[in-house]
Amino acid sequence: AGDTMTPELAQKAVEKAMTESPEFKENYNEIPVFLIAQMRMQKPGKDGEEPQTILPMYFSLQNMVSTWQQFMAGQNDPELKNMEPAINVMNLHKLVDMMREPSQIDFRSCLLMPPMPAGPPGMGAASGASVGGDAASQMGGMDGGSTLGDI
Repeated sequence: AGDTMTPELAQKAVEKAMTESPEFKENYNEIPVFLIAQMRMQKPGKDGEEPQTILPMYFSLQNMVSTWQQFMAGQNDPELKNMEPAINVMNLHKLVDMMREPSQIDFRSCLLMPPMPAGPPGMGAASGASVGGDAASQMGGMDGGSTLGDI
């Protein structure tokens, strides 16, 4: 509990997902979306309304794990500090299909988080975003080096 994501743990997760998942068997056109069931964000209410609870969904496993670790580092409750995340992955195309159908899930309260490049050491993932710069920074870190295997 509370372990950091290591390349070995990431590799085991990928191997498990590849062998046990009915999804992601194709070589193309399957876009994974990652979420942690216990993770929520608060969106401030407008004009005195109640704040809205939002479920963040990520295109990058690394960004999601980093956000979770930052959240858990700020927890004071020992029970919460040792909580293991329930990581889920789904296909973006199936997610969009689910959004089109009646559902118990209110998809208006979900937020798709774009991949953020890793910033300089000690700066956090969000601070790595830049305006302008080289093509790799404009691609949101999707330059071939920021893959699941590089966690």
